[in-house]
Amino acid sequence: MSINHTSSKVVPAGSDFTPVRQPLRSPRPSVASSSERAYLRIEEAIVTMEIQPGSDVNEAFLSEVAGFGRTPVREAVRKLCFEHLLVVKPKRGIYVTEIDPVAQLRLLEVRREIDRLVFQNAARRATPEQRRQFVLLGENFRRSAEAADKMLFIRCDKEFNELCLNCARNEFLTGSLRSIQGLSRRFWFCHYKTYDYLSVTALLHAGVAEAIADGKVNLVTEATERLVDSAEALARKVADQEGVLADHETMQSDLSAH
Repeated sequence: MSINHTSSKVVPAGSDFTPVRQPLRSPRPSVASSSERAYLRIEEAIVTMEIQPGSDVNEAFLSEVAGFGRTPVREAVRKLCFEHLLVVKPKRGIYVTEIDPVAQLRLLEVRREIDRLVFQNAARRATPEQRRQFVLLGENFRRSAEAADKMLFIRCDKEFNELCLNCARNEFLTGSLRSIQGLSRRFWFCHYKTYDYLSVTALLHAGVAEAIADGKVNLVTEATERLVDSAEALARKVADQEGVLADHETMQSDLSAH
């Protein structure tokens, strides 16, 4: 995928893509709630590739996508830059980052450790109400697998991540996971269909959610390993297909030798 460097032209996810304005829940939402809702809408559009990797965008276009004005959109852009989904370049505008399987493999080295800590803490610290939410998420993950419903899965995945971070109650883990989760979700969405990963991934998420709901830390650890192993297997398949896996493994071998 190539980046369009023409700053005056926005390249969305195809010629038939039309930004959909989201209805406001109240006529005068607060700036904070508007910013969060703008962020969620734009993040989903990027993760599901309604807005393609490598696209040049601007605030006006993102405002149309989100259905909000420029102030909440600017806050959303700031968050999405932190999550490595957008990059702002002075005098060149905003563009959506590319999808890179080798970068995804490096990301998974970090994600394996962060996921383990976040999910273990969630299992230990979740309130009874939060545990009920994990039970419902487990059910919805299983429903998304049975129905092959990619959008149900991707939205449950976002809710699951946020709930885990709320339960974990560790601001350092929160920042670390939020900086990589969007890239992981987009990579999966880009490639799940080719490798038939929807049911597999949804059921693995269900296993983690259910273990957290039960507060069984040892089962959470095992379920997390299976989940990240599956994500790594997908990234390796993509890297191999694109002919970059051997270079990645050679680099890793050179680093370990030193």
